[in-house]
Amino acid sequence: MARLLLDTTYLLPVFGIGVSLKHYSALFPRLLEEYSVLYSPVSLVEAKWIVLKLCRRDPARRDAYLEAYRRGLKALYSDERIMRTELTSPVVEEIADTLLLEAGVKDYFDRLIYATAVALNATLLTEDDELATVGREFRLKPPRVASWEDVISGAL
Repeated sequence: MARLLLDTTYLLPVFGIGVSLKHYSALFPRLLEEYSVLYSPVSLVEAKWIVLKLCRRDPARRDAYLEAYRRGLKALYSDERIMRTELTSPVVEEIADTLLLEAGVKDYFDRLIYATAVALNATLLTEDDELATVGREFRLKPPRVASWEDVISGAL
């Protein structure tokens, strides 16, 4: 079964954060059936930052946001169809550092996620334009960098 590494965007609904991805609720379960689906633990941290930002914007819903994050975390940890990768490794760090030095990717979380896909030889599913460009042009590449449009069109 082919490996598919999810960028943070695709995990946000698990934490009660809506995303504007067409047919997400219908298509996401199919990914879990058709691929060996992975995510980086750094996505959990990135999702928590988004939750904390929402808490600052809407303090009245703070408890609900925090509870939704904990429920989502529990759901992810208990779902055997989606697996966590290692946070990092020497190989991942070498690739991430190369992305910084040679491709100019500044966001460390993005570099870790991209480098993990390269190291694990997994397709990277992302909405990040910078990572998509790097995936087309840089010498270090995962097998494929795809977007939700590829999922919708059946091109994944």
